[in-house]
Amino acid sequence: MGLFALVLTSSCNTGDDLYDSPNSPVEVSPALMLTAVEVNTFMNTEGDLARVASVFSQQMAGAGAQYSALQNYQLNRNDYNNHWNGLYSGTMYNAKLLVDKYGTANPYYAGIAKVLMAINLSVATDFFGDVPYSDAFKGTELNFVAKFDKQQAIYTSIQKLLDDAIADLGKPAASNILLPGSDDVVFNGKATKWLSAAWTLKARFANRLSQKDAAGSANLVLTYLANGIKTAEDNMENIHDANYANQWGDFENNRGGSIFANKRFIDILIATNDPRLTYYFSDVKGVYLGSDINQEQVNTKTSPMGPYFNTDQNYGLVTFHEAKFLEAEAKFRLGQPATTALNDGIKASVSYVTKGKDDGSSVATYTAGTTNLTSIMTEKWKAMFGHIEAYNDVRRTGLPVLTPRPQSAGAVVGYTPRRLPIPVTESDTNPNAVFVPLDQAVWWAGGN
Repeated sequence: MGLFALVLTSSCNTGDDLYDSPNSPVEVSPALMLTAVEVNTFMNTEGDLARVASVFSQQMAGAGAQYSALQNYQLNRNDYNNHWNGLYSGTMYNAKLLVDKYGTANPYYAGIAKVLMAINLSVATDFFGDVPYSDAFKGTELNFVAKFDKQQAIYTSIQKLLDDAIADLGKPAASNILLPGSDDVVFNGKATKWLSAAWTLKARFANRLSQKDAAGSANLVLTYLANGIKTAEDNMENIHDANYANQWGDFENNRGGSIFANKRFIDILIATNDPRLTYYFSDVKGVYLGSDINQEQVNTKTSPMGPYFNTDQNYGLVTFHEAKFLEAEAKFRLGQPATTALNDGIKASVSYVTKGKDDGSSVATYTAGTTNLTSIMTEKWKAMFGHIEAYNDVRRTGLPVLTPRPQSAGAVVGYTPRRLPIPVTESDTNPNAVFVPLDQAVWWAGGN
């Protein structure tokens, strides 16, 4: 069985209903396939895995239902079956099918699909470590048990996907028989915007390797950003409206009471009078309160999600403010002035969150003397609220320094998990799936 079973079935997530497998019809258009892969990518990047990341990076606190167990670092392999299926059968298989079936004659479709494949593959490997890729979609060749590629090889594949996407998207429009338009929910077929996003993603993934090659990765970050997103108008967003609900907002509306603001995170926002506070969270009788994970009972009378993640609000997946934080970190690691990039990142984040109502100048006040790796990563942690990248950064740099929930308060282990377990749907059918202790770092975070 193994991964072959995944690529022949569609996924279904209770409470997370965006998964849609377009490989069920006998024939399907590239337009339908593209929309489905994009919408499934929305789910994979801002659905439950983003909530897991927010708890582990102490932006949010789990207080009810399965999030109480998550807050106590009690992970069950069955809990991640839908996530795995959504990444593989719901999304990556269909992205590959789009490239294989239509990509040669339609390089823009192929390029977009490769960018989406790179994003989803990164989500899979960042959470689970070594994962299938080179063998993952060979069911038609009667290869029913996929091997697990090392994360180092996966990251090489991710950069190759983006390089190929950039080549495809850089071709003239006339080289396409069919051109994406409104079926491209993200950019409405604008190849130049996809190119900027692809280059910025290359910078993100180069930066991920800072523990392996600090200077080399930093130089690559700056090289890639030279072609990346330059303004917020070019942000790559998960688009939301009545048809595609923001998954944070949808969760809050349907399952409120499970997750609240973490005291550590909200106290930092309050201490600096951060203008993002009232957008990130809702008040409780006029005040903003966070749940203290050091207490045995996580307080459920604290601030829930605010209007930033209402169901009709877009979700910034690859943004100008992230690009500026990448620039700041890379420059600092290279011994170059990083203060301007840091303050620009803060301003861009505040402006994005408040929709231009606040320019962020009140909190973008760093000087050369106060700019360091701790300040850069702490500010990025605040800006990447509700984003998987916050968890990736904490694991990669150890910043900001976060104290795990103590076992005296109910945690089942004395550490914050550094990865997720391979789910039952894969591990029970694929002998190549090996359990790795959850306190073992993934490769890019210092593991083997």
